[in-house]
Amino acid sequence: MSHTRLYPFLAGGGQMGELTRNYNWSALSVGTPGEWPRSLRTLIRMMLSSPLPMAVLWGDELITFYNDAFRPVLVSAEQHPSFLGKHGQESWAEYRPEFKPLIQSVMAGGEAASFQETQQISDQNPTVNRTYTFSPLADDADIIKGVLVTCSKSENAESSTDQVDPLQKCFQNLIGDALSGILVLSMPEKKVMIVNETFARLVGLQADELRGQNLSAVFPAVHSSLPELADRVFSTGQTQYLYAQPCSVFNAEAGLEKFLDLVFQPFTGQVGQITGVTITCHDVTRQVLDSRKLQRSEARLRSLVESAPFPIGVYVGPEMTIRLVNQSIIDIWGKGPDIVGKRYAEVLPELAGKGIYEQLDAVYRTGQAYYAHNQRVELMIEGELKPFYFKYTFTPLFDHDGKVYGVMNTAADVTDLVVSQQQLQEAEAGLRGAIELAQLGSWELDLRTGLVNYSEVIQSWFGFDQTSVALSQVYNPIHPQDREIVEQAIGKALEAGSAGIYDAEYRLVTYLTEVERVVHARGKVLYDSQGQAYKLAGTAQDVTAERRREEELEHLVQLRTRELAALNEELASLNEELAAHNEEYLAVNEELEEANRRLLRSNENLQQFAYVASHDLQEPLRKIQQFGDILISRYMAEIGEGAAYLQRMQAAASRMSALIRDLLDFSSISTYREDPKVINLNDIVAAVLMDLELIVTETGARLQVGKLPVVQGNALQFGQLFQNLLSNALKFRRPDQLPVIQVYSEIVMFSELPTSLKPARQAGKYHRIEITDNGIGFDDKHANRIFQVFQRLHGKNEYAGTGIGLAICEKVVSNHGGAISASGRVGQGATFVIYLPV
Repeated sequence: MSHTRLYPFLAGGGQMGELTRNYNWSALSVGTPGEWPRSLRTLIRMMLSSPLPMAVLWGDELITFYNDAFRPVLVSAEQHPSFLGKHGQESWAEYRPEFKPLIQSVMAGGEAASFQETQQISDQNPTVNRTYTFSPLADDADIIKGVLVTCSKSENAESSTDQVDPLQKCFQNLIGDALSGILVLSMPEKKVMIVNETFARLVGLQADELRGQNLSAVFPAVHSSLPELADRVFSTGQTQYLYAQPCSVFNAEAGLEKFLDLVFQPFTGQVGQITGVTITCHDVTRQVLDSRKLQRSEARLRSLVESAPFPIGVYVGPEMTIRLVNQSIIDIWGKGPDIVGKRYAEVLPELAGKGIYEQLDAVYRTGQAYYAHNQRVELMIEGELKPFYFKYTFTPLFDHDGKVYGVMNTAADVTDLVVSQQQLQEAEAGLRGAIELAQLGSWELDLRTGLVNYSEVIQSWFGFDQTSVALSQVYNPIHPQDREIVEQAIGKALEAGSAGIYDAEYRLVTYLTEVERVVHARGKVLYDSQGQAYKLAGTAQDVTAERRREEELEHLVQLRTRELAALNEELASLNEELAAHNEEYLAVNEELEEANRRLLRSNENLQQFAYVASHDLQEPLRKIQQFGDILISRYMAEIGEGAAYLQRMQAAASRMSALIRDLLDFSSISTYREDPKVINLNDIVAAVLMDLELIVTETGARLQVGKLPVVQGNALQFGQLFQNLLSNALKFRRPDQLPVIQVYSEIVMFSELPTSLKPARQAGKYHRIEITDNGIGFDDKHANRIFQVFQRLHGKNEYAGTGIGLAICEKVVSNHGGAISASGRVGQGATFVIYLPV
């Protein structure tokens, strides 16, 4: 498998990309590319795809990486590619001694540093000005782990009259054929100064649309701290990273989301000062989605492995790193429980040279499974090699692209069975002396005459009429595929210096019956007094029945293995069903408890409100308002400056009147008794918008209302629900932006509801109605209390209201068997989602 398939971040990069992929990094402290931290992978991807001269010095030894654009910066061809993989402190000190203190300062926690030089080139182009910038690099834990070296140059010719602006020249280099998305911010305004087409494609816009935009407008749905990161890079010169950040794409595909790796670097001007911030983006959407799918797949695989009654192990990557093992295989290996994360060869070094490592590698490379039957394996148990016999399989594991990412090892310990077979064979060999009693045949080969003498038993097996037959005729009844086995066994026994043992097993097909039998013959060479071999004598046994039994026994083992696997699947399915039932019972109990709590709370609220509203609030409030109106209408001139206090009193009375009305509405909704009717929510929203027509016109709001469902319920309460939500969206608008309100609905399954949401009535499907605005929003940490009575997130002098409207919304949705949730981000709007049972 190629390095590009294993490590996508090493793709491309021209000659340096090829050299980097083929370099033996395992011999250095950074280890193989698969062991590199995410931050280093992002840096290498950025460096290889960049048209700008870049080098990365990483780790305590400052291991050196650089791209094709950096090669001309090296003084001589001999230094390329010898710089690749070298220790930075040594190679850079020899190359440019003046760079050493700058690198040491950055690694010690200092800010970014730069170095300028002028080099004589030729008479036509006499000088080249180079600026080297040294920036700190952090690892995944935000600890300085290396140095980024960049080089920019500008050429000066005395005869040149058209001087190219350095910023424009940088722009031309960036636009080039860069594979990474790149934009440059002017600081401190944080406006887009330079952007390439690759970045524009990443966010679904044109480059011309992005130039001049603020950073927050370029990334509306990415990490909210981007402006702070840009300021930090500008002020400190230190590179900053964000990994796998979600980013909405500005195109017609609703809900399309990408994930980006972002690198913030200081942008150095012509005089070596930081004038802006460069942001490099890499699209890692596929890697993020693949990782999520792989995690789900591995979770299912982990459950299967841990619950299996037979040994199972899962090994991933070309190094065969142990990812999963169950207790059965841990017990067999005898290496202790702490083996996950280690390489297979590291845990079982005693298997080296036995062909097993090669079997695993072949499965990983070819994607074809390997099966072994009764394989002898010697394992080191408590310092001693002990023999075992296994039936095992190596099965390839594929990702969603059909690529092999690992191997699953299943095994059955058949040591007892094989040992029993061996003991049986040894016992049979010991009984061969009793040839006639055991129904064995004897034979002799006269080496001088070439004649073979047989006992009656063997004579009947071969179908011969005579007891003495020429050796050439003996081969005729032997199966054609086995004749070579017999010849080789005889030749081996007669070899000079051998033990003179003849041992062969072959098949016979008699002339008369065509019945196939398996014969096992053994013998020994006899020598005369001169040491010359004159006879090969031995016995033969019909082992046909034994071989049939072995085949049947092997079939029985396979059958029992399949039965065990099927039983395990049934048990797993039963466990899942029991777990599902338990979850349902718990959910029902939680719903009953929540219903009781809501009923008690509602009764207490209603009792308190009924007393206050009917005895203490209504009559005094009316008198205050009446007397206030009389004072204002009749004695305004006499009161003078006191008129302002009367007006404030009247305003307070009006707010209290609104509060009483809202409490009465809340009370009536809390005591609602179901009398459902068919309600078209499109008509409800249309009526609400007519009531809000004046404020919609005044604010210039734009409303986008999709098709809404027809439900069972109370029209008055649904009117209150949408009146409160839409008026809030208009009221809490941003002063610098026209309001945009979107309303749409869809049908979702119960399993798709957020786990924290508890509908008043459980159903298989729900209408999901979402209301989204681009207003002032709110902090998401207040989402749990926003629907409580009298809860206000803003002062009453900023926005009018009593803090009861959203409590009414929650009560309306609950009365109709549903649930409502809210989410928001400060300065970016709020979203309310209503779930109603279908």
